[in-house]
Amino acid sequence: MNVNPHERPADQQPDGGKSNAVEPGNGSTPHLSNVAAGRDILVSESGIHVTNYEMTLRHLRPHPVDRTSVLSETLFVEPQVRHDGDPSSDVPDVSTVEPMPNIVRVLLGPEKSGRRTAALRMLDAMLPEGRRIFELFPDWEEPDVARIPCEPNTGYVLNLAGIQEQLGDTFQEQLHSYAQRAALRGTRLIIIGDDLVWHRTHDGRSDAPVAVLTIKRPDARKIAQRRISADPLRTARVAWLHDSQGVFAGLLKGNEPPGDGVRLAEIVLQADSSRAPEARDRFLDWPEQLKSWFAGSDEGVAERRALQIAAAFLDGSPAVVVLGAADELLADSEVNWPARVGGPLSGGDDTQRCAGADVEFEDDGTVSITRPRPGIDRALLRRVWRYRPQLVPVLTRWLGEISKPGGVAEGCLPRLAESVTYIAEAEGPATVLGLVSDWLLTGKARHVDLAVDVLGRLACDPQLGAAVRKELGAWAKQSSRPERQRAVVAVCRGELSTAYTSIALTRLRYVLDRARDPQTTGETVDVLRVLLQHPLLSARVLQALTEWAASADNDAPSREAFLRVFTPRGTGETWDLPSSLLTAAGRNGRTIRQILQNGLRTLWRRNDARTTAAVILGDWCDAADAGLLPADAVEEIVTVVFAEQADALGDDLDRVIGGATEFRRRLRSRFVDVVRETAARRSASDTGQAA
Repeated sequence: MNVNPHERPADQQPDGGKSNAVEPGNGSTPHLSNVAAGRDILVSESGIHVTNYEMTLRHLRPHPVDRTSVLSETLFVEPQVRHDGDPSSDVPDVSTVEPMPNIVRVLLGPEKSGRRTAALRMLDAMLPEGRRIFELFPDWEEPDVARIPCEPNTGYVLNLAGIQEQLGDTFQEQLHSYAQRAALRGTRLIIIGDDLVWHRTHDGRSDAPVAVLTIKRPDARKIAQRRISADPLRTARVAWLHDSQGVFAGLLKGNEPPGDGVRLAEIVLQADSSRAPEARDRFLDWPEQLKSWFAGSDEGVAERRALQIAAAFLDGSPAVVVLGAADELLADSEVNWPARVGGPLSGGDDTQRCAGADVEFEDDGTVSITRPRPGIDRALLRRVWRYRPQLVPVLTRWLGEISKPGGVAEGCLPRLAESVTYIAEAEGPATVLGLVSDWLLTGKARHVDLAVDVLGRLACDPQLGAAVRKELGAWAKQSSRPERQRAVVAVCRGELSTAYTSIALTRLRYVLDRARDPQTTGETVDVLRVLLQHPLLSARVLQALTEWAASADNDAPSREAFLRVFTPRGTGETWDLPSSLLTAAGRNGRTIRQILQNGLRTLWRRNDARTTAAVILGDWCDAADAGLLPADAVEEIVTVVFAEQADALGDDLDRVIGGATEFRRRLRSRFVDVVRETAARRSASDTGQAA
């Protein structure tokens, strides 16, 4: 059975190496010799082949793409694709482009140009059925071709959405070497990004191993037509797009983002008729509806708008929360809305208030502004932020009040974070980062939680993420702003750690090396402990700690991170962390234990770290004696330092192997064996030199 390496945990993506054939034995059961951990086995009728893969944790994490999700020919509208070095050379059909010699393609175009869809169509056509396609994201500080996997007969899309910096000449040159290796393995790579990422060279030639292509948006009108035509029950509604008496004709000019064509098709298919003005308003992001809500100045307009704004921020939340938040907005000193005479006894009930503001009071007691008008929550927030700037500081203050401990919306922080993210998408991340920074300064737990939630969402956003991740890197270095550093640490514990592991670890390292207060440092170490126990992250985190421990910068606090994560925090310390690493199963477990050995060997060689390393290993041996840690795994780790100490016992080694237990006697026996083997190797070496 040929096991696809990408189906293992992403920490274990191997890169192909030398293949060694292993002959079957004489009996019916195959005999394998020299099969080491970290190899891949291919069993076929002609025998068994063992491939010795060089394990690397530096590869970008591959995200599987279901080939059945690639847009079908029925729905796909061909964009205009040209070879960059030959603008007159149009590519007539991205699905039938000759796959050779362009092993690697760079597909350049603006955001929302359909470049990802086109890239997946290309790969689907270039790879035989059954081969796998993966999407890669730039989890790096600097572009590095060596981090792009190159598994045989596999397709990759490197998605550089949101990246506004050039990959650089070195990257482009290395890409040619990658293309040569990929050609031998049947690997295909397509890089998609903005024009800015690529430095124009002769690589655009149509016969180059690395072909540079440019893409223009497909006709959004055709996209809408195909989507509607694909619906067997409503295919006749294609005519609505051209009905001059209807509301849909002329809504698309053709050069809109492909998503607009899809969205219009969905609205047409859901509309009651071709003359439904609300359907047109929905496609245009509700300008007429919002105009009616925000025009005029009658007596009750402020109360209605407060409820509409609260509903937009808290859509789907309980009525008591939404209405309470609206009342708090009205009570703001700048709004200065007078309290109702009679308090809760006056005015209409909740359903009447919602009806008066044209929002929905649901049967389950929640309030929705989007159920009757999908997407109007985003449109309303964009409108307020853009056209009523005098209201923004009021809303900023109001958001802080309703989200604080005991605030009316303290139980709805995820929805508030989602709404604030909408504003960032419309107005840019800088608008929201200032708001988030103010929340962090309050030091209140609920405000910090809300700020971290928003930052986490933005850091992984397809368009805004690159800029926000860069900003988080700057925050991580700001030792004078510990509240920002702690926020970065909290973000690195969340989705960012799995989506962009290397970037998250680098920011944690920045914090360790720059933080001045013990609380921030302690929180960073705690997050590293948590990430070490994540089954998909443990090997990568451990590898990073090992590399930090070997840093040439002797004054960098991150050099001590490996020791700190394994140093007990108190008498009540459990063995969960070392146990999870020492008992990890399969290939992942072998990789983890190998990295543990490398890390402890590195520390043992450092005079300033050896004593602490000895204390940690001694504690592990005590735990193994007590049955709290697996003795065999502890022995496997401990023996790695024996070769470093083969000349003398020493106090540090005595802390590890000293004692009267059976396990300690076993360790001393292993140490004696290592001493003898070392002496024998030296004797043989001396004899060889004398000869």
